[in-house]
Amino acid sequence: MELVDKRATMLFPTPLFAGKVSDISLCDRIEKKLREMQKLEQGVPHKWGKSVFFTHDDLHTLPEMKELVDLIVKESKQILDEFKIKRDSHYISCMWANITPPNNWHHMHTHANSLLSGILNVRTPENCGATIFQDPKMPSRMIEPTYTESNGLNSAEFHIPPLKGLMMMWPSYLPHAVQYGTAKEDEDRIVVAFNIMIRGLIDRRTAILDLR
Repeated sequence: MELVDKRATMLFPTPLFAGKVSDISLCDRIEKKLREMQKLEQGVPHKWGKSVFFTHDDLHTLPEMKELVDLIVKESKQILDEFKIKRDSHYISCMWANITPPNNWHHMHTHANSLLSGILNVRTPENCGATIFQDPKMPSRMIEPTYTESNGLNSAEFHIPPLKGLMMMWPSYLPHAVQYGTAKEDEDRIVVAFNIMIRGLIDRRTAILDLR
């Protein structure tokens, strides 16, 4: 006796969308504007002092960011379409930048009140920390067996090495963090982060899976 017509269905997949900007000089133009803002102290005071610079979260309203904003809006449209999300329109609800020492870290967190979140790596010193994504279905880890190797079905975390010009987007419920790095301390790490939201009625759907 054996099973026939076997299949494996991913019931609750969590996608990570990633791609590199075609013109890497975009990162240099963004950095130039952020450095000007840092010099003029046009940001949010931070408990770690001037070694860390956070902009306000309205970066997407600046004319110097239009090229990046247009790219984010275009790419997020494709993602929302892939999710088959019905909407009147979509928009960047907030966007901000961080200039930090390369070995600064960020705790595990999610982004509330948005559908998609993302980052663009603007400046990535060698050996600065990776972006970490954590399994959002933590109750599935109540019993954790020993695996012979790590893969997409059994891993609790994924580490994405930093790369200048790499943009990533993911569902906002996905926990993520930045790990400690081992880079030279005299180089800054620069990241632009953003959230995407939709306009229109939001409801809940249930998919029917036919296994006949």
